[in-house]
Amino acid sequence: MASIYTRQHVLEQFKRCISIVIMTFTSFASFANDAVINVQGIGKIHSTPNAYSVTFIVEEQGATVSKLNQQVTAELNSIVNFLLSQGIAEQNIQSMQVRLNPRYNNTPKGRIQEGFVLTREIAITSLDIENYDAVIDGALKRGVDRIQQFEFISVNDENAYQKALILAVKDAKHRAQLLSKELSVEIGEVVAISETGGNMPVPIMRAEAFASDTSVSLPGLKTTEARVNVTFKLVQ
Repeated sequence: MASIYTRQHVLEQFKRCISIVIMTFTSFASFANDAVINVQGIGKIHSTPNAYSVTFIVEEQGATVSKLNQQVTAELNSIVNFLLSQGIAEQNIQSMQVRLNPRYNNTPKGRIQEGFVLTREIAITSLDIENYDAVIDGALKRGVDRIQQFEFISVNDENAYQKALILAVKDAKHRAQLLSKELSVEIGEVVAISETGGNMPVPIMRAEAFASDTSVSLPGLKTTEARVNVTFKLVQ
């Protein structure tokens, strides 16, 4: 008798589990069949650069590391002293980046190491945007071998991307409203939203910057862009 009761009990539990699975699947299917609209919103913030940043590279090649270090240090001190004389603050000069690599030459006997290459980077940021050419010329005369990066930037505008992101969300809602109006439906609650990418400020070239000899150094505008994907439920 106990054995029959056990089988009946197991059968009832199994039927109950099947019922729960069917109910869950039905609920999921109902959600999946909801009419939705997916749109992408784009937000842009324009700003005028008020500073510039540049990275100088000092590089020496030789047989001994100690001698290379002396040469690079002397050039580094000369460059930093010049930058300070140009009004660039100490906190805006970074010169701790060091790279030491073996130097190889290809010979008839194969690739042979011949000394080392010592590289120092000097990265600066300056608010004196009109003096960048004199700074670069002076640094090159004091031992800088090449310029790795130069760009006009906007400082004290850390919230530019957040502002662009808000505009992107508003743009997505506006696009959804335009589309839903043409479809004679209404947009409902937000089903999903995701940040699909963006960028830090990039330059916008202006035609008037080349209009005269006195304007060729204008930095133009910078644009910070944000993008979002938003899915709205449709109310039919």
